Amino acid sequence: MADTKTNEAKISIKVFIDKVKKRVVYAEADHSFVDILFSFMSMPLGTIVNILGKHPDATFEALGSLNNLYQSLKDFPERYFVTEECKFMLLNPRSLSYDHCKNLKLKIDDTEPVNHFFDGGLIKPHSYNSNVRVGGGGGGGVFVSDVATFIVTDDFSVMPYSATSLFGILTDLGINDTSHLEENTLDLSSKQVALI
Repeated sequence: MADTKTNEAKISIKVFIDKVKKRVVYAEADHSFVDILFSFMSMPLGTIVNILGKHPDATFEALGSLNNLYQSLKDFPERYFVTEECKFMLLNPRSLSYDHCKNLKLKIDDTEPVNHFFDGGLIKPHSYNSNVRVGGGGGGGVFVSDVATFIVTDDFSVMPYSATSLFGILTDLGINDTSHLEENTLDLSSKQVALI
């Protein structure tokens, strides 16, 4: 019988857990994971509310007023907008980094790309500053180089992996005995990363 499961892309990270305090200390990750984390900084607020609103988890009720604002916008009569494009633009916001983010290993934002934007009654092709070099510069990643491993702490501090950085993290957390650390490898899908 044929396997009917789709082969969804995943990213592997190594997570180090303090067995004594039962908490994540840090994760080791490659450029793919760090690219995705950094891409969160380029997402418009409306996109974040839209993505998190698709998850039934009660954790996202904290978005409260933002959810209400987004829903109000969806329900708002089009006749009260200057143009129909205004409502579409507000419900489907795009940042200038959108074209770069579609090259991420995992796709977090599943909204369709917008090829044009409305500007004072004229439809102009979407463009961004072509002088900004992102990805494809020989480094292999979208935002960060693929020649390094990175440390990601539980509070989302990100730094290149080095013995000095790791020692600093362990010292700051009062961990003197690395035998108390347990290593686990996690394979994360786009849905799991979106919930981070």
